[in-house]
Amino acid sequence: SEGVEEEKRIYILKKKKVGITLIFTSAFNDLDTYLKEHLHTITCHDLFSIKQDFYDMVRTLTGSTANLTGITELLIFRHLYHTLGMTAPVFDKSVSDGNSQLSIGKRFMGKNGRPQDPDIVIERNGAITHLLSIKNALATNSPKDFEKESEVIQNLMNKNGPNQVCSNGIVDIHRIDNIRHDQHKDFKSITVVFSKVQDRHQRAIDIIHDTYDWHRFIVLENNKNPFMEVLKRNLPLLIRVG
Repeated sequence: SEGVEEEKRIYILKKKKVGITLIFTSAFNDLDTYLKEHLHTITCHDLFSIKQDFYDMVRTLTGSTANLTGITELLIFRHLYHTLGMTAPVFDKSVSDGNSQLSIGKRFMGKNGRPQDPDIVIERNGAITHLLSIKNALATNSPKDFEKESEVIQNLMNKNGPNQVCSNGIVDIHRIDNIRHDQHKDFKSITVVFSKVQDRHQRAIDIIHDTYDWHRFIVLENNKNPFMEVLKRNLPLLIRVG
C-alpha cells in the first residue's frame, strides 16, 4: 500500500541521514582507536604523517589549509589521554582519573596579570606538573609590545643575536614562563613542533635548551623514535613505570 511504501521511504531517508552524520564520528573514533592500540610504538614521524595526510586531503578538496587548526592538538591530547590511562569522558575541556587532571585550552592568570590559555596541561593537587604547547611549525614572529618588555624575550633575543629573527618558539617560552608562579612554579614543559625546523629557528631552540632546564622542544617530522619514549625523556615522571 501507499502507506507502507511511504514508511519505507522515510525509514531509508532516516538511515541515510544517520549514516551521513556519523561519517566524521567513525573516522575520528578509528583514529583514536589506532592511537590507543599503537600507544607504545607510534613514532614521532607517524604523528606528523597523520597530520600531514589530513592537511593534504583538505588542500586537495579546498585548495588551501589556511587557518586550519585543531588536528595537531587532537593528536597529542588523545595520545596523552591514553598514556595517562584515562577512561572517563572529557567534560568542559578536562578529564580526571582522580589523581591527575588533563586539560586542553584551560585558562590561567599569568605573572603579568594577563590570562594565558596553554594548549595542554596536566595537573595534580591543583598545580600544573606538565605543560605541552603544540605548534604545526616554527615561524618568524613579531612579539606584541608588552611581550617585547618581557625579560624572557629580551634575554633570548640578546643571546640569539641582533640580526636573528624572533620565532614563535621564543614568544612561546615567554607565555609559558608567565604561568610559572605560585603553585605552578615547578612544572616541566615541552613544545611539540610537527614540521621540521629551519636552521635559524633551530638556533633559537638550542639557546632555549641551554637557558631553561625545565623546557624542551620535540620536532616530530623525520623523528623515528616512538613518541612515548621521547615523552619519557623530556617530561620526567609523566609516564608511570610498569
